[in-house]
Amino acid sequence: MTRQIPRPLEAYRDLLNETELNQLLESMNQPLPSGLRVNPLKANAASPKAWQQAYGWQLEQVPFCPTGWQLGNETSNLSRTVEHQMGHYYIQDAASMLPVELFEFNPEAEPSVLDMTAAPGGKTTHLISQLGDRGLVVANDSNLQRISGLKGNLQRWGSTSAVITNQPGERMGRWLPEQFDYVLLDAPCSGEALRTSERHTSRLVSSHERNTLQQRQIKLLESALQAARPNGQVVYSTCSLAPEEDEAVLDALLKRYPEQIEIRPIPQRVPIHAPGLMAAGAQAYDAEVGKALRLWPHLYNTAGFFAALIVKRDQIATPSLERPQQTLAKAGYKAVTNEEQQQIISSLQNYGFDLPALLASQGLSLWRNGKSIQAIPERWLSNFEHFPFVSAGIHIGKLSRHGFQPGHDLASRYAAQFSQQRLTISDHQIDEWLARRDLPIKKSSYPDGSIVVVEDQQQRYLGLGQINANTLENLLPHWQ
Repeated sequence: MTRQIPRPLEAYRDLLNETELNQLLESMNQPLPSGLRVNPLKANAASPKAWQQAYGWQLEQVPFCPTGWQLGNETSNLSRTVEHQMGHYYIQDAASMLPVELFEFNPEAEPSVLDMTAAPGGKTTHLISQLGDRGLVVANDSNLQRISGLKGNLQRWGSTSAVITNQPGERMGRWLPEQFDYVLLDAPCSGEALRTSERHTSRLVSSHERNTLQQRQIKLLESALQAARPNGQVVYSTCSLAPEEDEAVLDALLKRYPEQIEIRPIPQRVPIHAPGLMAAGAQAYDAEVGKALRLWPHLYNTAGFFAALIVKRDQIATPSLERPQQTLAKAGYKAVTNEEQQQIISSLQNYGFDLPALLASQGLSLWRNGKSIQAIPERWLSNFEHFPFVSAGIHIGKLSRHGFQPGHDLASRYAAQFSQQRLTISDHQIDEWLARRDLPIKKSSYPDGSIVVVEDQQQRYLGLGQINANTLENLLPHWQ
């Protein structure tokens, strides 16, 4: 017998049979497991087992994400570990790992990818990981207040291939038509996931708000389709289970572009069965909509989620729109001189790091903005010249009259290659160090003023420090 239906669930009563509805109610009364996704740029396949042993976690692999794990036990230290602070994993609800897993990436390709509504960066870091930090990933978000969080998460992840932009997603398709092989639109939504966590709470949503959201979602998805190349792929997703924001949005675009787009069946490597709705109330949807994924909370012990893989079969007529313009010089950048580049290369060689090899393998070039040195993807510079950006590539370090000082982002990403000038601190000093406090140390063999790679007794990278007599000055960045 069906139990009393909570008010937020009333709209879903007719979408499930009695057994499914009771299963959903039961899942809603259970705490949502915490989740994490491993960063293959810094960690490896053996890392989850090591973390499980070190921290007492009970980890269960997410069925549709090989790098995703859920915690079977409650823990309070997930965000306070060395590994989290150094970007070895991202804390993320399991359901949010679904959209990126739908893309059919060619393992040999180096594609151009647009994450249209990227902040705070969870799915962007997932894209970067899936591509092995190859190609170009443009992480866009229209909300300036969310850009700093996006930037910090990408820095912590260690990407060299990402560029952050701050533009309205609705215009990206007309500004950059047919420029991307893959486009992710994790659309702004009501968040009606039916199962809550501390990071995601539910609320009642008015019909006016839902209709407003739907109209924006349709505009954003149309823009995403315009930005994709013919035969390119677009993933549309929301953390809402409201049909108005999910199947109805897909249905609207299928009606608008019946010959140009199709919804691809869920790939076999995503071993879940959660088909989209064919109808909701009096509204019947295009048969293609049933190929989408409607991830009810009771199916795989996650929050509610919706996702669909769309293939752009043919061109979509796109009205031209003049792009915003910003030269590198206007943004404060100038090319690094040969003399400066040789100074940077020589300094990094003292740590055992081969900068020319990185620049060649990742397709990067060095640019200077004030004292800061940035390695920017050449693909961005050649394909999107003068399009405004917030940040690009990876921070290498800074130049001053005292010479070159390597940056945390570079050292953290390539810690194993920084094989020289390392200094080990004791385990009881780790918490003080991660709190960005200076540490007393015994007289070091390195001269005063030296920048050293700080590690613990397990040889885990902890940041950069500067030797000053018997003090190790903490150089962790403010966002760390």
